Amino acid sequence: MTGEDVKRRLAAIFSADVRDYSRLMRDDETATIRALNTYRALLTTLVQQHHGRVVDSPGDNLLAEFASVVDAVQTATAVQKELKARNAELPKNRKMEFRIGINLGDIVVEGDRIYGDGVNIAARLEGLADPGGICISRTAYDQIEDKLPLAYEYLGEKTVKNIPKPIRAYRVLIEPEGLVKKWRRKRSAEHPRKVVDRDESIIERHGSKKDISEKISLRNSTKKKLIALILCLCFGVFGFHRFYAGKTKSAKVQLFTVGGLGIWFLIDLVFIIFGEFADGQGRKIRKWI
Repeated sequence: MTGEDVKRRLAAIFSADVRDYSRLMRDDETATIRALNTYRALLTTLVQQHHGRVVDSPGDNLLAEFASVVDAVQTATAVQKELKARNAELPKNRKMEFRIGINLGDIVVEGDRIYGDGVNIAARLEGLADPGGICISRTAYDQIEDKLPLAYEYLGEKTVKNIPKPIRAYRVLIEPEGLVKKWRRKRSAEHPRKVVDRDESIIERHGSKKDISEKISLRNSTKKKLIALILCLCFGVFGFHRFYAGKTKSAKVQLFTVGGLGIWFLIDLVFIIFGEFADGQGRKIRKWI
């Protein structure tokens, strides 16, 4: 690669691989290859639906790039939710669980290939992720901290192979809101001082708890949750609930992809039920009527 051939750009890099792939192949090569091909096709579809590009898929790995970290993380959560549902129907020793790492970094582009530390860090984050989980870098976290209905756990600075500096990593918590709250209560019991410090810090930045509640209420949408739920249940494959919420652009995409091949609108349905579905201005639709 000559100096003139080198092109660089900033991208969100998505790296995924299968946990215990060697064991799965050893136990049943045919079934593993069949399942891997099915799951890889699903990942590819979800990447494309979220405006990403699959760069390579050697062995049990899949590498993709996105222009947006939000799109990359939404893809990852959609993947893990869909695979969790599929794995629930399989025996424990035949479950195929992916680990996903996401990084925002500079990449080197040569034709359809991408290289560089940005890619390497995503691969290392993948190795830090739990089976069925997602791990992201600090650069990625800074882009999505308040943009998605998710929670995050800071894992600290991690020293990884072939990366000179430790990387700051975050675990993405993709369970429904109730389970996230349960996890937070457990963390609060284990680290009460940290929780107090956090609450004091919030009050210091935003005012009293009453002030915070008032600000939160202003962030809630005037759209009605019941209407959004009915539209999603009856006409979700046509994106009617997104038209109602003022998300016209994504609604049109959903209309022409039949609800994201039946996956996207189901994810929306879960978000609506748990009060995490937002309108076109980013405000949560939480009032039933």
